[in-house]
Amino acid sequence: MTAISPMPQVAEDVRPAYLIGALSAGAAVIHLMMAPAHAAASQAEALGFAAAGWFQMITAMLLLFRPSRRLLAVTGIGNAAILAAWVWSRTKGLPIGADPWQPEVVGGVDLTSALFEAGIVVGVLAHMLPRPAFRVPAVVAVIGAIAVLGVTTAVLVNPQTADHHGGTPEAGAAAPAQLASAPARCDESMNPVSFWKEARIAGTDGAVPASTATSDAGSAAPGHHGGSAAGTPSTVAGQPATTTTLGPLNGRGSPGYDKIVKLANQPGEAAAGFLIAELAKASDAEYQEFITSLNPANASAAGHDMSSTATGNNSSAASQTMSHLGPQQWKPMSNPADCDRVRKELEQTKAVATKYPTAADAMAGGYVRVAPYVPGIASHWMKFPSVDDRFDVNDPEMLLFDGNGKEAHIVGVSYYLVFDSNTPPSQGFTGDNDMYHRHLGLCTSRTGGVIGDSATTDAECEAAGGKKSNGGSGWMSHAWVVPGCESPWGVFSGINPLLDQKLGAESGKDAGGCAASAVRSRYDLSPASKATMPTTTLPAQVDQAAGK
Repeated sequence: MTAISPMPQVAEDVRPAYLIGALSAGAAVIHLMMAPAHAAASQAEALGFAAAGWFQMITAMLLLFRPSRRLLAVTGIGNAAILAAWVWSRTKGLPIGADPWQPEVVGGVDLTSALFEAGIVVGVLAHMLPRPAFRVPAVVAVIGAIAVLGVTTAVLVNPQTADHHGGTPEAGAAAPAQLASAPARCDESMNPVSFWKEARIAGTDGAVPASTATSDAGSAAPGHHGGSAAGTPSTVAGQPATTTTLGPLNGRGSPGYDKIVKLANQPGEAAAGFLIAELAKASDAEYQEFITSLNPANASAAGHDMSSTATGNNSSAASQTMSHLGPQQWKPMSNPADCDRVRKELEQTKAVATKYPTAADAMAGGYVRVAPYVPGIASHWMKFPSVDDRFDVNDPEMLLFDGNGKEAHIVGVSYYLVFDSNTPPSQGFTGDNDMYHRHLGLCTSRTGGVIGDSATTDAECEAAGGKKSNGGSGWMSHAWVVPGCESPWGVFSGINPLLDQKLGAESGKDAGGCAASAVRSRYDLSPASKATMPTTTLPAQVDQAAGK
């Protein structure tokens, strides 16, 4: 019989084991250092990091002191599995974590760890061949091991690469030095990607720069749905917290932008509708100029600033029009339990909306049209028996559709509370982000509902056969939860820019879900994640009790 060749001596495994062990130790240190940073968002994810780190550390120590071919094989297989999980998390998303099945961005620290793991797999495969393809001189292995440890140290102490999300403006994670004083946000998935991008430009995302994070976080007006002060960027020594910037038009303007400026400063729901129609026709540069102009820090001495009428929570007694244009003011949320409650409430609202895919279904459910289709705010259908002074997430008083006919498709939901006060109701969704507004002085008729907006004069209304109504006790709050119709200006925004003239003209002719909107390609309506959040620091104490 032919004798079986003996296994290679341990001494033959020592030289590659130095380098492979160092790579494993470097990856282990990174995983163990990152485990606490993930614990707040997901215990399961943190445990995964810890398990990977300890596996890599233990195998690294054994390779350095008791190397063997069997141990090399175990090390290679284990790191191949860890590397595969990383690739999956960056392409498909993992089933665990703060955002299940949401791909994460590639950052400096995780890329370094992945490269180490790839080096381990390649090194093990090369050494496990019957005749190794190459032999690593001992001095090269030692130098390589020292270099790996040096790279690991440099990555972990560098604020840019140590940021798990890469440190880019789109990454959205606070710098490690800020994490101790700033709680992690959990509200990113409540709005689409486009909202967070535009809200940051408009200064309404609720976050503040690190230099002002502790200045006036508690200055919001009391009450569940208080004034626009909630979440407004702080100021230091009278200076704006957000750096002033020029928009794409660089302050030069254009004929199309002049129309936008004019409409944005006119009262009435009709003017707001015309503005949405004009924005749909505007170039991308003109649209971005409009969003930039909403930021108070970009107030123009030439009178082109629209921040005073565009972003406020429409809760004052003087509010008579749909003045809350642009991304809504958003107050950050960092309490996971509160965020879970909001998401559950939004799912309940969505479940109600799915029961009424068309206006015909709404009519069968007791809803009647009370206002025609207006770009930005849709047509309003009300169920009068449900109108009272109580908020019930499962029984919205109004439904919003993309047209006036029975075939119109649902685009959103609206809650209508009777509350005779100049202060908005305290009831609503968990948190302080759903915004109530009123329509004061609409022109209505007994048979046709609303026939004129709040800018209609008494004489004009009377000539049309209607009567001006006060409307001071009717408070409305929108929720854009219909798939495909998620508002790029916020899930609770007063106006949804997807609802343009084309959508109204095509009402009932498409499959619904705002498919006919002419501006859908302008917005990224995909669910947001931490990777798409603005890179800002939260104000201190941002998740105080709602006080309901």
